[in-house]
Amino acid sequence: MSECQRANHQLSEVDLLGGEMLAWSDLDGAHGPGPVRGPELAALLSVASGRTLVAGPHHPHLLDALPPTDLTVLVRGLPDAESLAARYADRPGVRVRCGGPEKLAGTRPYDTVVALAGLDRLASVEGAQLSWGEAFDLLVSVLRPGGRLLLGVENPLGAHRLLTPSPPSTDSDWAALGEYDDTRPAGPARLWARFAASGLRVGGTWAAFPSPLAPTALLGTDLLADPDLTGFLQAVLGGGAGRTGDPMSTSPAAPLLADPARLAGAAVRNGMAAELAPGWVLLGEHLPDPATSVDQHIAPQLRPDQAGAVPAAVLGQDGRGREVRRNPAGGWRFADGAAVPSGRTVEDLVVAASMRRDLPAVRALLTTWQSGAQAGTPADAVVVTPAGTWHGLAEATEPMLALRRLASRLIDAGLADLWPAGELAAMLATMAGREPGPSAGNTAGAAAGGWRELLADRDRLARELAEARALQGWYERTLTERDDELKRLRRIVSLLHGTPTARAGRLLLAGARTARRTARSAVRRLRPTE
Repeated sequence: MSECQRANHQLSEVDLLGGEMLAWSDLDGAHGPGPVRGPELAALLSVASGRTLVAGPHHPHLLDALPPTDLTVLVRGLPDAESLAARYADRPGVRVRCGGPEKLAGTRPYDTVVALAGLDRLASVEGAQLSWGEAFDLLVSVLRPGGRLLLGVENPLGAHRLLTPSPPSTDSDWAALGEYDDTRPAGPARLWARFAASGLRVGGTWAAFPSPLAPTALLGTDLLADPDLTGFLQAVLGGGAGRTGDPMSTSPAAPLLADPARLAGAAVRNGMAAELAPGWVLLGEHLPDPATSVDQHIAPQLRPDQAGAVPAAVLGQDGRGREVRRNPAGGWRFADGAAVPSGRTVEDLVVAASMRRDLPAVRALLTTWQSGAQAGTPADAVVVTPAGTWHGLAEATEPMLALRRLASRLIDAGLADLWPAGELAAMLATMAGREPGPSAGNTAGAAAGGWRELLADRDRLARELAEARALQGWYERTLTERDDELKRLRRIVSLLHGTPTARAGRLLLAGARTARRTARSAVRRLRPTE
């Protein structure tokens, strides 16, 4: 088959709706952030069934997780449509459509609509420029009664925006209003209200970390609201927020304004993790009766028939998603049956004890940590349950590396004034009963989490340098004063050495010495010999 015939064959497999962009691709990431992606999102696609519509740029791996019996994929770029048509050429149940979303109006309703990439990148430059509310109403209009909508929404005030400078504009931002779009709901509560106003019952809401397009942790709002899981949530968000490399990223990571792990931990402690999440994923069910009212002030929970279908959380681990579900007997469990530990992290307990100046409690925590099986696990990834059991949620490293990391995080928390400067890691090792290594006192090996931590380190080092310079100045002044006093005394001695009284005294002393020697000689001569 010639190249021309192959191109015509691919075009014949793409349904051109009108308004398609002939030289545009959202999947290659060359014009913007790329498609929504990640194995964690694939775990939520189990809710899709029947006639399914996927709107917007989604990674092909996500499309592979959907049932291929009756699947329609809508993209706005013709190169993306052609590549998807070639990928699914052997699946007759997959149809690829290209064009603006407004062309969907009047089509046969769908049982499931998936728009995990959000609504900002649905419109084509060749078609109508829809606001967020208009695009949302359009997707709801093609959803049959009883159908499900799985929607991704970026948070303009999320941690990914608070911790980085303003993102540079890309080619895909030609008509994006972002937070200035008054039709876009702000926050989970207003999103629930918008769903309810459109006749959708919310069956689940997940907070996406650390990125709305490439999340490594999807945490349900009911899981985030559990106060017993503070340590678990801090361990999950502290290790991955803002740290996971993105294979689709073609530009270097933007410098962070602050350590995302510390902000995530503070958000969990203060019950603001859902509000500060970089994005949310909402599952809505189209009510058969639009007049059915939904309480807009209470966070929706999963219905009993949905509780087994969708997980309460999905955590990235070894390139796959590890699911967390509610335990019918109470609490939470992983998909493999292991219980999700409740309690606080070792780091939290050490910081709290340090703030109380309770050094015996700090010593007891450090000793138990370093003498147990979790000695090499970072302190911010070890959860201590109320029953006293210890659970590590990260891979173990060398124990001294874990101690150095804890020392660095204590310094970042503003507790450096409680310990001798530059010796915190060695002090922690000694308190834990471990022999400090040759570089235990050096915490410079731990990279700062962001500009705020760098500024804190700069201020701390400047303060220590000022103290060292002040001490050096005192030593120099003291030595100078003592040297001047010694010189003064030497001058006095020199002056006294040349006076007549001093000469007479020296003659008198010389005569006395001579007389003493003469007397000794006479005594030796007169003493009878034995």
